Amino acid sequence: MPTQHRILALVFHDFEALDLFGPLGAIIPRSDYYTLKLANIHNLGAPYGLESSIKNGIGTLPNLSLAEALKEEERFDTLFIPGGFGVMPMVWDPILLQQIGQLVDRAANVFTVCTGAMLLAATGRLDGRKATTNKRLYDEITPKCTCTRLLGSSLLLKLTFSLDPGVQWQKRARWVQSGKFLTSSGIAAGIDAGFAFLSNTYVVPEDREANPTIQKADAKGDATAIPGFNKEEALGHAHFVAFSLEYRWHSDPADDPFVDLPQSISSSV
Repeated sequence: MPTQHRILALVFHDFEALDLFGPLGAIIPRSDYYTLKLANIHNLGAPYGLESSIKNGIGTLPNLSLAEALKEEERFDTLFIPGGFGVMPMVWDPILLQQIGQLVDRAANVFTVCTGAMLLAATGRLDGRKATTNKRLYDEITPKCTCTRLLGSSLLLKLTFSLDPGVQWQKRARWVQSGKFLTSSGIAAGIDAGFAFLSNTYVVPEDREANPTIQKADAKGDATAIPGFNKEEALGHAHFVAFSLEYRWHSDPADDPFVDLPQSISSSV
């Protein structure tokens, strides 16, 4: 059986719908390679784990509780973390951050959208790496995540001091790839980052059959080789999927017009 690329996405109360359904809606349905499971961060199993997205009440029914996702027998290649206002209270939960950190260490790839990068940063796994996040909240929230340190069972967050190494936040970026971490800017930028994810992970069927082994995860956050991966073929697949969706992929991560929005406009969006 050809190797599949297994994505584990975290869902929670008040996640942003487009953060999840935008990139994964483009990636999952058009491939026999990518699979998806949803894990409820609040540790509720179905049907009690129904989570509703921010603003619009769209519900998702997770496949797993967080406790089930943490079991060693639950295997995945990519950990996906959407954003939304529901992220904010979770960055102050040291036990939850430890658990998410364990999932991050086991993942060969980590993909965040919008303020999902804040949750990842709060685990300390982004220290020393470049990353980006939501533009509207950038100046307000990134200083609070410049440095994280895990001390025993409690997480120490430095709000006003940036201690080395810290997170190297990039404001002008549609998305940022640093090691195994792919972080995207706000909401719809996640769709562009989703196609970047395709171009960095997709393996054509014949190469999967010739290379049936799985990608290894690096707990230090470095990128690892994907067996059978061919960049040219993966990039061609990403463009093909974008075209089939009648979507113009902004494939240059530095092409970011939203960083220069006047404050009066960005604050009223």
